Amino acid sequence: MISHISPTALSKWENDREDFYISYLAKVRPPSVPQTQAMAVGSAFDAYVKSSLHRDLFGDDPKYSLDALLTAQVDKSVLDWAHTAGRHVFNCYKFTGAYDELLVELGQAGEPPQFEFTLTGTVGGVPLTGKPDCRYIHQSGAHVILDWKVNGYCSQRTTSPKKLYAIVRDGQDMLRPSRNDGRPHKGYKPKFFKGLTIGSHYLEDANKEWADQLAIYGWMAGEEPGSADLVARIDQITAKPAYPLPLLRVANHKARISIGWQNTLIRRLQDCWDAIQTGYIFTDMTEEESRERCEVLDMVAEDMLC
Repeated sequence: MISHISPTALSKWENDREDFYISYLAKVRPPSVPQTQAMAVGSAFDAYVKSSLHRDLFGDDPKYSLDALLTAQVDKSVLDWAHTAGRHVFNCYKFTGAYDELLVELGQAGEPPQFEFTLTGTVGGVPLTGKPDCRYIHQSGAHVILDWKVNGYCSQRTTSPKKLYAIVRDGQDMLRPSRNDGRPHKGYKPKFFKGLTIGSHYLEDANKEWADQLAIYGWMAGEEPGSADLVARIDQITAKPAYPLPLLRVANHKARISIGWQNTLIRRLQDCWDAIQTGYIFTDMTEEESRERCEVLDMVAEDMLC
């Protein structure tokens, strides 16, 4: 029995119920999917940026050394490749000025920022878990949850930033400036909130899964569901195919998550948890048909071990 629901589990539940069952509820569960290069580059960048920020803010700490974080987060089979890719993404992040801007903001935190931690808690009767990239409380009182995203690094197509970003900036390898370099998204409208400039929109207007993820992280970090104090920040690095390394851009997103979205998210989580507790997983079928489908998927999961 699954003990907690994470943002990833909720996404699987709503997008691929069979995959959810095999991953979390099958009698014999197949091993996790091996880390791919597309997964590893995000983990490697994560190690680079957290190690550097922690050193700049607090000094050296073996727990946050680059080697320690890379070893913990990147599969050995792709480590050499990810080391180079992660460094490329990190260099781009610094080149655009996003790193230095974040470092200044973290330096204004009213208490030490937190990195690399796992949180659990119960909201609306549902046990939840999450692993925020970074949490800090601005000196003005705004509570910020930050997550880094690396999208499209291994893709054969250009990946565009999600809409409503505050600014997007080209990395150092762009041969000529992209059309939107240094500019906000056309739909972005800034507002001043507790000492920070954020978007007047809500994060779910830019990306619904981001809003789910950071709302859960915020609750696990102590925010009340429906809190209007939480600011969600996404620093998104997107890629365009090129040789020998992709061309990168950094888009900065900062917005709140609406009370209505948070309340609806709680109900969605409750629906998921109720189905898990009752065993009535495939709610678009009768209970008997759902049970039979689960039995078939148990056999599928066993076959995946062969």
